[in-house]
Amino acid sequence: MEQSAKPAESPKPKPKTMMLAVIVVVILIVVGVGLYILTRPNTTPTNGTPVSIFDGTGGACSAVTPPNCGFNPLTLNVKIGTNSTVTWTNNGAQAHTVTSNSTANGSLPSFNSNGINANGQFTFTFNQEGTYHYYCSYHTWMQAVVVVSA
Repeated sequence: MEQSAKPAESPKPKPKTMMLAVIVVVILIVVGVGLYILTRPNTTPTNGTPVSIFDGTGGACSAVTPPNCGFNPLTLNVKIGTNSTVTWTNNGAQAHTVTSNSTANGSLPSFNSNGINANGQFTFTFNQEGTYHYYCSYHTWMQAVVVVSA
């Protein structure tokens, strides 16, 4: 007696409820990751003294008297080993730099942020006593000083 081969069974489709459950799980994961990113703690450095870079009304930064953009504070006093790490934050709309004035600073270590976009930051740690003059290379009238003591 000859037996005929059984026809191959077609695969059964997954139930719709299983597919719906997978979609719901993926959505929950995406929403969870999004919420984590939006609510995670601020990772801005807390050591040292912050310096704000600001623009004038409407993001304008022009050489007017008084200047409507600059650094705040204009003179910052720090102590090595205590608060000698300084973080500049660009709170303005335009890009700025934090560039040491090598002529005024002489042999003191130099630093250059090479551009900080809006909401960007630059951090530098001062390890040598002295008066550090710096400016924005895009807007040279923006000038300030960090005085470092031991």
